Parts: sequence; structure tokens; C-alpha cells
Amino acid sequence: MLRSAAGLRCISLSCILLACVLLVCWPAGAIPAATLSGFVYDIENGEALSHADVYLQETPYGDMTNEKGYYVIPDLPAGGYKVAFSYMGYKLEVRFIMLAENEEIELDMELTPQPILLETVEVKAGHDNLVLETGRLTLRTRELVQMPAAVEVDLFRSIQMLPGVTTLSDYSSGLYVRGGSPDQNLILLDDVDVYNPSHLFGFFSTFNVDAVKSVELQKGGFPARYGGRLSSLLDVHNRDGNRRKFEGVGRYSTISASTTLEGPWRHGSWMVSGRHTFIEQLARRLDIDLPYKFYDVHGRFNADIGKNDRSSLSYYRGRDKLDWDQEGLDVLLDWGNDTWSAQYTHLFSSRLFSHTLIGGSRYSSIAEVTFQDFDMRMKNEIRDLSTKSNLSFTPNRDHLIDFGVEAKLLDFGFNRRMGDDSNLDFKYSGIYSALYGQDSWRLSPQWQIQPGLRLDYYSEGSYFNLNPRLKLLRRINERVSLHATYGRYTQYLNLVAAEDASFTSMWFPVDETLDPGTADHFILGLELGPYDHFDLSLEGYYKPYHNLVEFNEEFGESLIEEDAQMGEVFNSGSGNAYGTDLYLRNNIHGFEGWLGYTWGVAHRTITHFNFSKEFQPSYDRRHQIVAVQDYNLAKHWRLNFIFKYGSGQPTTLAVGRYTAMDIMGREYDTVLYGAKNTSRLPAYHRLDAGITYHTKSAGMSVEVVLQIINVYNHENVYIRSYDMTENPVKYNDITMLPLLPTIGINVTF
Repeated sequence: MLRSAAGLRCISLSCILLACVLLVCWPAGAIPAATLSGFVYDIENGEALSHADVYLQETPYGDMTNEKGYYVIPDLPAGGYKVAFSYMGYKLEVRFIMLAENEEIELDMELTPQPILLETVEVKAGHDNLVLETGRLTLRTRELVQMPAAVEVDLFRSIQMLPGVTTLSDYSSGLYVRGGSPDQNLILLDDVDVYNPSHLFGFFSTFNVDAVKSVELQKGGFPARYGGRLSSLLDVHNRDGNRRKFEGVGRYSTISASTTLEGPWRHGSWMVSGRHTFIEQLARRLDIDLPYKFYDVHGRFNADIGKNDRSSLSYYRGRDKLDWDQEGLDVLLDWGNDTWSAQYTHLFSSRLFSHTLIGGSRYSSIAEVTFQDFDMRMKNEIRDLSTKSNLSFTPNRDHLIDFGVEAKLLDFGFNRRMGDDSNLDFKYSGIYSALYGQDSWRLSPQWQIQPGLRLDYYSEGSYFNLNPRLKLLRRINERVSLHATYGRYTQYLNLVAAEDASFTSMWFPVDETLDPGTADHFILGLELGPYDHFDLSLEGYYKPYHNLVEFNEEFGESLIEEDAQMGEVFNSGSGNAYGTDLYLRNNIHGFEGWLGYTWGVAHRTITHFNFSKEFQPSYDRRHQIVAVQDYNLAKHWRLNFIFKYGSGQPTTLAVGRYTAMDIMGREYDTVLYGAKNTSRLPAYHRLDAGITYHTKSAGMSVEVVLQIINVYNHENVYIRSYDMTENPVKYNDITMLPLLPTIGINVTF
């Protein structure tokens, strides 16, 4: 009851604050002014361009398009203006318009792509618009497919090349952002949560890059519209489909093939994309028994109901399956995701834009092992049915107000059976809901502020949490700006998985015995640019965590009772993460790309875990350097390379051995480990290079890609194992990817 009362007070406070903001921002009188609004598209395929700059030259007026490509510039004095439309990788377009008093003009613009070898990451200060872009990194399909990759291009591995993002190994596509774990990332596909986006035991992510229009990473301090996670936001959007003509692309690599088709119809566009592996067939030719396969399917259908009304349907499905049947040992691993969404956007007026969604997501995993007379089965499932609605209101030049609601019906299930006697079954249902509002407020030409509030509620435990958000931007001049960000974030579910084994991922919600996790983000940043040959971004961050969790060791030993609550399954504690990210984008002497450096520290202290002593998680890399460069060799040839360095990961070393006895009375030697993660593995470093030959033939564009992974064949340590026959104990290292040449072909028609 106390939580409910507090929650009602928070709702009342949020509504009062939002009402005050609306009253302050609403125009006080009928001031004669004009409004300019419209959409920005790609001229070649009709795709909406989000985060494009629209500004009136030689004036302070401007805006940035939203995720649907819409912009609005209100309260313009009557007169003539040169309207500039700018977007990285596209030709600048300028149009002259005349505005009369109280006139509303709709000006849509189609931008033409122009050859830019590698402008992969966009860090925009923007013109004098109301969208605070601090900390946002955006990638688009054309940039993703140019990066060197092990076997084939992967979306998550491209993101791992950005400063502030860490990975555990060559075999992991998990994202560890600024000291956070993968479950602390809010991953959205067309605005719907994806709970375990990985293939091939974590080697690949589940998104086919040809089906993806854009990927946006916010490493921290993300706005009030988003919540439910502690670390970062990864917002992935499928392609709308070409509204001009039918086209397709096919890719063939060492382990898989994919095809993406798209085209127009009378009232919109469509896109369908599929990818399937032939690992099983390849292994059979090499005389290896590996009955494994994965596939994924993306689809999107768009219907333009009217000029101010648009709708879309999206679907995604991805599955992995290993079915190994041997004499005396049977193994079945089956996991995957399904998502769908129905979206509707409506323009009530030039100043009021709405977006509504109904969607669903499902993640399930099954692991079955039968060994002689013993069998083990583990199943985990999460179902998510959600609805979201957001309104963006521009009452005048100095304010952009976003407010909305979100609601989810969540079902969690976990079952573990070991033999005939041990059975554990959890089933939880909960309702998550949120109410939020924020105002992007231009205080002066030099100062902008973005206050926001998000009220979260979760029914299991009746948790109400008020999460304030605040951004402050100071423009020193046209090329230099400073920003500060604060945000509080709350998470109501937890993921437990073995490192680099995504199929073992198990999601558990909080309940009345286990409080939700919380984190505070403090960020300071400096941005320099744009200059002719470089842009620079520097951010420092500090994140204190509360109610972080680790599995109770008794769970792994099957000592948890069937009627246990979440507080018995998990141990909780606190932690912190802090560091600095440096990002330098360059365009010098034909080389285009970026350099990144990250210094980061992460600590955890969990009750009854590691004897309740502080430890460093395995993804704590103190120093990380990355260089991504692209160079145009000749008319048909392009060279690119990636170099990555990371200081050694924390590891727990063996200090000796001892003899133990099993229940049958048999003795065996086992490792005696030292303090947790007090030592470090050797530093990680690797150079990848690729060369692409491009030509056109019979109306098709053909690319032949030769890539070399780990050019100088450095042996990066993956697993450190121990030889128990020696005293003192000696270790042996299992290494990651060796020098690996691959070749692929891409055909666009």
C-alpha cells in the first residue's frame, strides 16, 4: 500500500509538471508567424531519413527530422528564406521559399546519395535545432556492409568497433557498454524488445544487415521515452522497402547465404529478407559431425493511408537448432526470437506528431541432454505483448515536447529437470507500464536544456519508480559545444547466462523479494567540429549501480526449492562503472574512418558472492583502442582495415590443487582457485583487412570481397585451462580466431 500511495503521488506530480510545461510553452498570443514542415526522403528508394538537418541559411532557425523523417520549424517571421537539407552521405539541397504571415508551408525533400567512402558514424551537434544529439552514434546499411568481418558482416560486431563498447572474445556478439552487461541494453527492432539477439552460440547477431535501415546506439543518458534497462539503448529499424522500383541483393559467404527483396506497391512499399546457414553441410564435407543450423526472416509492409496517416506491419523470426544424436549421448539445443509490430503515425497538425504501436516479442530456449540413464532438461521462455504511444508537440520555436505511455504484459517461464527427482518450475506474470514527458527547451542561442520524467510501474511487488532525466547543452561557438547529462534508470528483469553460450540465457523477473536494479548516469562531454578533415567527441561518465544480481550458487547445485522466490535464486549487491570515451572521425589524404580510445573501470560487490568482496567483472577492460579506415585504391577497388587493442580481461587463476571424492568413493584432483578476477589475461589485439572489387554487368552490381581476419596471426587467449598432473599446477591456453582468409560475393539487382 505504501508503494501504491507513493506511485499515485508520483503520477500526480508528473501530470502537474507536464501541465505546467504545456502552459508555459503555449503561445501567449496570436503572434503573426509562419510554419514550415515536411518529410525528408532518399530519392533513390523513398526511405524516410531520420536525424537529417533542416535549417534556414543565415538564420538561427532549424530542426532535425525525427525517426519517421518529419521536421517542423514554427514561428518564422514572414519573408524569403533559403532552406537547406543536409544529411551525411547525401548531397546538400537548398530551396528558396517565401513565407507570408500565419502561412503554413509543407516542403518535402528528396536527397540524393553521393559517394562517401566511409562516414560510418554520425555524431551531430546539429544546427540550432531542439534535438539534443549528445552521445548518439548512428550507422546505416551502406556503412555496415563495408567493414571487414569474420566470415560475414554482422551488425553487433560492427557496433563493437565503437568506443565504449567491449566484447569478451572473437566468438561473442554480446555488447558490454560502459561497464554494463548485455541484459542491461535495451535492444529494439522496430520499437519492439528483442531479448536474445544471437546466432551460432553468440558468434553472430540475429539481424541481417541488408534488412536493416539504421542502427542507433545511445551509450548512456538516453531520454525519458525509453526505460526498463540500466545501460544503453540500441534502436534498430528495418528497411521500409524501395518505393521507386523493385530491387534485391544476394550474398554468399563461407557459412550462409541471404537474399533481400523490396519494392513498391500502389499505396506504399514492402521488404522481405531471409538468411540460412549451411554449416551442417559444410561440416559433413569436412567429415565433422555438427548437425547445427540457423535461419532468420525479416519482413515489413507499409501502407500510406493518406498524406498525414501512415501505417506499417513488421515481422521477425530467427531460430537456432543443434540436434546431436550419438550412441550414449543425445543433445538438443533450440532457441530463438519472434517479434511483430503494427505501427501507425498521424499528423494532427504541422506541430503535433503522433506514433502508436502494438507489438509482441517472444524468446524461448530449450536445452536437453541425455547421457546413458541420466537426462537433464532446461526450458526458458519470455512473452511480451506491448503497446506504446508517443506525441511530439512543437508549440513554438523554443520548445519540443514529447510525452507518452507504454504498457507491457510479461509472462516468464523457467523449468529445469535433472533426472527423476529434481524438478524446478518458475512461472511469473507481470504488468510493466510507464508514463513519461520531456521538453527540449532552447533557453538562448547558446543554451539548451532537456528535462524529463519517467514513471515506471511493475505489478510483481507493486514497484513504482520515478526516473528523472536531464540534459544540458552549451554551444561555445559553431564548432565547439559542451554537454552534461543525468538520468536514473530502473530494470525489472535479469538475465543469467554462461559467458559466450547464448543458448543458456535465462530471463527472470523481479518480485516482492528481489528489488529492481537501478543505475544513475552522470555524463560530461565535449564536441569539436565539424572541421574539413576531422570531428572529435570526448565523453566522461560515472554510473553507480544498486540491486545488481548474481545467481545463488545453490541454484547451480540444484539445492533451490521448487517454491523458491526470486530473492532466494539471486544474490544482490551494488557496483559502479566510470571512464572516458574518445572518438575522432577523420578524412585525411584519402583515408576515411575513425579512431577510438576507451578507458573504463567496473566494480561489483554482491552479498554472499565472492565472499561478499569487491571484484571486477570479466568484461572490465581498462584500455581499448580501435582504428577503422577505408581507402579507395582505384575505380573498382576499395581497401579497408580494422585494428583493435584491449588490455587483458580479469581472470581467476589457480593457486593449487586438492583431492576430492565423489559419491561413489572415487578420488579425483580438482583446481584450488585464488581470489576472483584478481589477475588478467594477456592483452588482446588483432588486425583485419579487406579488399573489394566492384563492377557492373547486365544491369547488376557485383562485388567480390576478399577478407583476412587476424592478419599477423596473433594468439589471443580465449580460455585458460589447468593441467592437474603437474604440481604446481600449470596452465594451457585455448586461443581465438587464427589467421582466417574468407571470400564472398554480393550481387545487387
